[in-house]
Amino acid sequence: MNIPFTNKKMTGATGCLFSIGVLFVMGLIMKIGSDHTDEVSPLTIVLMAAVVLGAIVLLGKNANSKYADELEILEEKKKGLNDITIKYNKLVAGLEQSCNSQISTLASKKGKEERDIKKTFEKQYFSNKKDYEAERTAFLNQWKEKYGEPRLQRFWQWAISIGFIAILGACSFSMGVSLPPEPENAEMVELMESRSWGADNIPMPHMTNGDLYVSNPDSILSKAVEDSINVVLKELDNRLGIESAMVIVGHIKDDDPIAMVRGIYNKYKVGRNDRGLVIVVGYLDHSYHIATGRSLEADLTDLECNHLAQDYLIPSMKAEQPDSGMLYLAQGVLALMSKKEMPQMSALSNASSSDDISNEGLGAFALFIALLGGWGAYGKKMKRKLGLSDTNGIPLRSNPFFTLIDDNGGSGHGGYSGGSSYGSSRSSSSSWSSSSSSHSSGGYGGGSWGGGGSGGRW
Repeated sequence: MNIPFTNKKMTGATGCLFSIGVLFVMGLIMKIGSDHTDEVSPLTIVLMAAVVLGAIVLLGKNANSKYADELEILEEKKKGLNDITIKYNKLVAGLEQSCNSQISTLASKKGKEERDIKKTFEKQYFSNKKDYEAERTAFLNQWKEKYGEPRLQRFWQWAISIGFIAILGACSFSMGVSLPPEPENAEMVELMESRSWGADNIPMPHMTNGDLYVSNPDSILSKAVEDSINVVLKELDNRLGIESAMVIVGHIKDDDPIAMVRGIYNKYKVGRNDRGLVIVVGYLDHSYHIATGRSLEADLTDLECNHLAQDYLIPSMKAEQPDSGMLYLAQGVLALMSKKEMPQMSALSNASSSDDISNEGLGAFALFIALLGGWGAYGKKMKRKLGLSDTNGIPLRSNPFFTLIDDNGGSGHGGYSGGSSYGSSRSSSSSWSSSSSSHSSGGYGGGSWGGGGSGGRW
């Protein structure tokens, strides 16, 4: 195969290593792109690649003007090669005419005699082909000794190469950006899968720090969102007197969120004056339960708890956005109990779904294909214009005799094409800003659960 963007050949082994190297580099660039999923859009990368190609075209036009004398020299080279090819194509046409004339005299005796005639003319064709190649090589050597390698040719070899590298590199990066992000901590994910939590082993930060209401031992929530929820629940406590515990884990012990809620109330006594609120979510179990204290049941009814879950928690969990679901739920409780306008999910979250990301990635990939095809056509045009392509000029006619005799007169392929053809080669949510708060002593206020609330699965 040819070395890309040149007429130099590489061996099969070298070509294989080159291909493996290209795939390795593209994979590496995809990995870099996947590390920047939330920082850049695939369409932005398309635009950047297009800008690079546009800059190359403008520089190329400037180079063509600067080295206009070389364009004339290259055109003379092309004319000289075409003159040689035309001369030998006329010889091939003459041989074909003579062969057909002799075959026409055979009348009905066609067969071995016809093959013998074609063999004779095929040997002459290959002899002429060798003379053609020798004359062409001699012309190229003389031309190179006289003019050397034109600077314009070197410029366009590099320009075409850089253009393809920019497209393939940007496409690889864009594909990486379009991939769904990997878990930030693979070890934590594996640990979350292997353990379960109940009231007897769940850590309760509020017992030691009165500003913390969220228990997130499996790190399902991001640290920023966990802090934001603590601010919301702190306001719920200070302003409305509703003391809460929000728990989100991978697996709940025995997959029984009601038992966990009961155990938390019994063990930690959540809620001063029985105005407690315990929310338990088993993310991998797809289960939840919202439980209100005895005195809170009249203000936060079972139906309202169900509406909160249906409006905020369940849609977000189905979309695999636990950050959004838990934050919306906390803000929804605060708004409902404050008799304020309920938060709207569309206003609270700017995160794109995986389908949106996928569609954007596919659209960007289609544009990259268009860029690659357009640049390939433009590069092919410039290579022909500058004599960088094997198909530059008129090709030698292929063997018209087809008797399967090779160049040495033995068995082999009988055609010649005049040269090888050109070959192309977790989402952030809006959060409540918190001012610096003083840490208070921990512990709950002695509340109990009367059985109110709502739970279920998604």
